[in-house]
Amino acid sequence: MKYYIDHATGEIYAYESDGSQDSFISPALELLDDAGLAAARAAQAAANAPTPEVRARIERAWRDGELASSDGAVARQRDQVESGLPTTLTADQYKALQVYRQALRNWPESAAFPDSTQRPPVPAWLVSQAS
Repeated sequence: MKYYIDHATGEIYAYESDGSQDSFISPALELLDDAGLAAARAAQAAANAPTPEVRARIERAWRDGELASSDGAVARQRDQVESGLPTTLTADQYKALQVYRQALRNWPESAAFPDSTQRPPVPAWLVSQAS
C-alpha cells in the first residue's frame, strides 16, 4: 500500500502499490514514507483523544456508577443492623466499603484525577463478589 495525506483535512488515504489506483490520487495529496505515516497517525490519535473536560466527565460518571452500584449493599447493611438481624457483610467488609465510597467521593479532588489508571482501588472482597 501507498499512503498519502491531505494536509488540508488531515485525512490519510491508502492506495494499492501496483499503481492500479493512481488515477484517484489527487495532486493535493502528499506521499507518506513510514515515518511520515507514523507521525500522521500519531497526530490523528492526539487530535481524537478526549479533552481533559471530557475525561473528567467520564471519570465522574464512572464514580457515580460505582457509588450507585454499592448503595444497595450499604442500605441492606444498615437495615440489618437496625433490625438486629445477622448482617450480610462483616464489620471489616462494611468499613472497607465505606472507606472505598469516601475515596470515590474524594476522587474528583485528587491530584491524579481524571487519570483512570489512578482510580480508587476497589476492595478485593467486593471484586470477588461481583464476579
